[in-house]
Amino acid sequence: MLRRVAGPFVTGLVFLAPVLLTIVILQWLSGYVIAALGPNTLVGGALAQGGMLVTSSPELAFVTGLGLAALIVWGLGLLVQTQWRARLEGGLDGLLGRLPVVGGFYRPLAQIVRMIGGAPGGELKGMTVVAVRFGDDTEVLGLLASPQVFDLGQGPRHLVVCPTAPVPVGGAMLFVEVGRVRVVPGLGVDDLAKFYVSMGTVAPAALGAK
Repeated sequence: MLRRVAGPFVTGLVFLAPVLLTIVILQWLSGYVIAALGPNTLVGGALAQGGMLVTSSPELAFVTGLGLAALIVWGLGLLVQTQWRARLEGGLDGLLGRLPVVGGFYRPLAQIVRMIGGAPGGELKGMTVVAVRFGDDTEVLGLLASPQVFDLGQGPRHLVVCPTAPVPVGGAMLFVEVGRVRVVPGLGVDDLAKFYVSMGTVAPAALGAK
């Protein structure tokens, strides 16, 4: 019973995660990251206004708004679990992905979240997981951005995206000497994302972790 009730809610949260993460990052840039969902923020104020439709008490309005938002997320999760998922994602991507500034945050966040959540499709799925060697004893896992070989004047280079943990949407794009990049067999992009998000606690079997 608990799984049947919580499952749609979790699905709804995963579906809305790109939107919520985009809001958090934009608020952080504005100096409101500490209280991203507090009563005095844009999101918190909206929740409080929604709660005022049910109660006139300012003290209860925010809590009531949270409850209404949770109910909406749960209902959305039920829809996402059906054939409506593709339509909803397409509509959300079309709405937010074209907005200036917001779209730049939303698109990569949506790719990462859906990849981790097991959603089908996505450009990142086509990338190859590689290990980049620094020095003689250190390797870093990353994504081969393109099979194209570049030359900046110092010999052939691969373009590799090296993410950071625990938020893999950050990181660096590095031009690495071809001989220092090797493909990691059996390791998918979703495995790499989960590995970074879990800060190494969820190690893919392809790495031979014991």
